[in-house]
Amino acid sequence: MAPPYSPELDFDARLVRCAQPVLDQLSKQIADLPISVALTDERARLVSRRDSNCWIARMLDRVYFAQGFDYAEGVVGTNGVGTVLEFGESMHVVGAEHFVESLQAFACAGAPVRDPFTGRIEGVLDLSCMSEHSTPLMHSLVRSAARQIERNLLTDRDQAQQALFDAYSRVEMRSRQAVLAVGRRTVLGNSPLRDLLDARDQEVLQDHVRFVMPRHATVDDEVELPSGTCVRLRGARVELGGDIAGMVAVVSAQPDLPRPTPVMIENGRPRSTTVDTPRHGMLESRSPAWRAAAATVETAIRAGTPVLVLGEPGTGRCTLLAEVHRLVSGSGQVIALTADEVAASPSQICARLREPASGPTLYVLRDIDRLPAKSLGRLADALGPAPDGAPGRVSGTVAAMASEAIVEHASYQRLLAAFGASAIVPALRHRRSDLPGLVEALLTDLAPHRDTCMSRDSMRVLGGYDWPGNVRQLKRVLSAALARRPVGVIEAADLPAFCQSVPRSSLRPVDETERDAIVTALRETGGNRVAATKALGIARSTLYRKIRQYGITI
Repeated sequence: MAPPYSPELDFDARLVRCAQPVLDQLSKQIADLPISVALTDERARLVSRRDSNCWIARMLDRVYFAQGFDYAEGVVGTNGVGTVLEFGESMHVVGAEHFVESLQAFACAGAPVRDPFTGRIEGVLDLSCMSEHSTPLMHSLVRSAARQIERNLLTDRDQAQQALFDAYSRVEMRSRQAVLAVGRRTVLGNSPLRDLLDARDQEVLQDHVRFVMPRHATVDDEVELPSGTCVRLRGARVELGGDIAGMVAVVSAQPDLPRPTPVMIENGRPRSTTVDTPRHGMLESRSPAWRAAAATVETAIRAGTPVLVLGEPGTGRCTLLAEVHRLVSGSGQVIALTADEVAASPSQICARLREPASGPTLYVLRDIDRLPAKSLGRLADALGPAPDGAPGRVSGTVAAMASEAIVEHASYQRLLAAFGASAIVPALRHRRSDLPGLVEALLTDLAPHRDTCMSRDSMRVLGGYDWPGNVRQLKRVLSAALARRPVGVIEAADLPAFCQSVPRSSLRPVDETERDAIVTALRETGGNRVAATKALGIARSTLYRKIRQYGITI
């Protein structure tokens, strides 16, 4: 079967132009040998091929190793082009080392060609011959030629790129912080930036700069990234003759988002924090997962059964508990206790749980997966049954919040046994159909008695964003939009710029399931990709392709 063909490829691209003299010289060097020289783009698609004789040309044509065809590892398995791109280093693949049987008659030596200005791989230079003609000299020759192409790329910078590079160099020399420069076709980042942010976070930040660059001469924004990291971006646009060359900015990490107000100890007694929740709309959902979680919580609260609610931060776990409790009890109170509070004074907290309540009371223990080991036993004793086998000694109903990973840790098993029910609250990205209702409910809470609504374009932007901070982040976004447009129709331009930095393609539910399964397998195997492929039952080349497709950084 032929690999995919791309007729729209630019066979006169900058890489091809810069490689032309090197390919000419290389072709002369191998003129008496049955070897072919090929150049691909950054996606392993052939943009040039030079053959030393007609025989090797016919052999390569039979396996579609020709201009326009895709030789990515995810398409044809291990080979001297796609595998070089996957690992980012030169390789010599001989005979049976090829994954596809039709390629096992060949030997290929490939080397990545990087743009020295950006550090990104622009393509792969490849030497191919029949396996019986293979020699280690091919590997040395292809690496040397690739370096020559890189030198040509370095001298091919245009004036705008040079202006951006000069501005970046000035900022980078006088700053010890992370520095990012984004141009029309150029991205620069120093070592502190790579240490601070993973690849996906960097990509989102670059998209944010591209959005801001044509609109503002300077930038001073706080941006929340997919990993949950919040950074401050401060910089200025670089202009050349009235044209925008790019933008250079300093990137600094911001403190963690504020946590709920801690319980204060007064006269040996904890002063509880009462949760104030919206009065409407937040329980309504089209998501089966959310409805199932709500039903489980309601059943547990009606029965007075301790319930464990799992999920990511910001998904609305506390809101779900509080609203269901008030729906069941009418005017009952909800008291939230953080892990820091329990850890600081476990005896007082446990005593507080046992005190008679003045009315229906729900105690919500936040983030119990952050509790130190010494607090787990005391809390488990407080939640467990009395020594004589009587019902639990807590005066109200207890609910706890944690991440799903808590069930994997042996140290929490005794505490988990104290709960009689559990529910998982889905992330916002897994309940996108609820977004319009959530937006309406949040706008009503944030701007009561005001005539506000979202335009179609603004909702499209919200629907395309990944929401790493879930509902909590959505609320912050709407608050920022209302600050710009207090009444009336909120347009896309009123939203924070980072919302515009959506992934290049929205994942379907089946893609999200596949991505999450890969992440789980990698976590369970400690990042061992060979073990992960066995657990998932897929080929190694497929795993590498999916990791790149979904931007997985484990």
